Amino acid sequence: MNRKEVASLLAACALSIAVLQAAGTATAAPSREGSCGTWISGPGQTGNVTCPAGGVGQFRAKVTCTTDGGSTFVMYGLWEYQGVPKGTCSMNGTAGVSYIDWDRRMKG
Repeated sequence: MNRKEVASLLAACALSIAVLQAAGTATAAPSREGSCGTWISGPGQTGNVTCPAGGVGQFRAKVTCTTDGGSTFVMYGLWEYQGVPKGTCSMNGTAGVSYIDWDRRMKG
């Protein structure tokens, strides 16, 4: 193995560890009136939200993501009346979910 291959292998391992650490530290949103359930899917890269049916208004996922370099950013899901809105941090494993929350709005 040459230096470039070793460096590439080490980078891939570090990225995998960072994503797993981010997934392992994700927390559910705080409990509040009309609480929604939250969970992580994809290998730690997507935050999902499900809220009780029959409520008025729409909701969306608000997912805080952490990159392998330690930076954070927020991804918002689509507004939904029902179903499972989600926010995906990364399609290629460069960021993982660190916190899941949701927004609710009244819209008829």
